[in-house]
Amino acid sequence: MATRIGFPETRWSLIGRLALRPTEAAVVMDQYADSISRYLRLKLPNEGDLEDVIQEVLLHLFEHPELMAAAEPGAGSRFRYLLMTLAWNEARNRLRERWRRQHREKPVKEDDGAQTVAPETEASETSAMDRAWAESLLAQAWADVRAWASDGTLEAEIPELLEGHLVRGRNLRDLAAELSLPLATCHRRLARGRTWLQKAIVDRLREAGEITEDADQGAACSLLLDILKGPA
Repeated sequence: MATRIGFPETRWSLIGRLALRPTEAAVVMDQYADSISRYLRLKLPNEGDLEDVIQEVLLHLFEHPELMAAAEPGAGSRFRYLLMTLAWNEARNRLRERWRRQHREKPVKEDDGAQTVAPETEASETSAMDRAWAESLLAQAWADVRAWASDGTLEAEIPELLEGHLVRGRNLRDLAAELSLPLATCHRRLARGRTWLQKAIVDRLREAGEITEDADQGAACSLLLDILKGPA
C-alpha cells in the first residue's frame, strides 16, 4: 500500500522505528549510501579530502539512526531530501573541523572555511539531490543486469551489447562481428537486455516508493530520464 505521495507504508514504518531498532539503519543506508556520495561529490567537486569526508558522513548517519527517524510522510516530502540535507550539514561540520585543525586559528564563523560553494535556491538544491539519486539508481539497475548475466539469468553477452549499443552508440552489426554472433541473435538479445534493464529500473523505483505497483515500465523509465535531463 502506498501513501498519498507514493512512498510505501512499509518503508515509512521502517524509517519511523529506526530510533527504537537502530540495527535496521543498515537497510536504509544500503539503498541511499551511493546517492548520498554522489550528491556530496556534486556539492564539493574541488575538495581534496572528499572521499574521507564522505566515509565519515556515512558512518555518522549510520551511527545516528534517530536523525533519519525524524522523517515523516507527507505531501511533497522525499526521504532522500532529508538524508542528503543531513549529509551536507555533517560534511560541512567535518570540513570546518579539518580547516580549524589545519589553521590553528580562532574559531571560524558558521559559514567560513567549509563553505566552498555559493548558496543555492531550494529548486536547484533539490535538483542536485534528484540527479544524484537518479544516477545512483541507474547505476544499481545496470549492476542488476550484470549480476543476471553472471548467474545465467541473462546471456553473458547482453551487458556488453547494451553498453555498446545504448551507451556508446555503436553499430549492432559491428558488435555482432566482435562477439561472433549472428546479427539476428544480437537483435534478440539486445531486446531482451533492454526489457530486463527496464525491469531493474522499475523494481528500484518501486522499492524507493517513486512509482506505484501498477505503473508501467515506460512511465517509470521516463520519470528517471526526466530527472537526469534536468539541470544539475
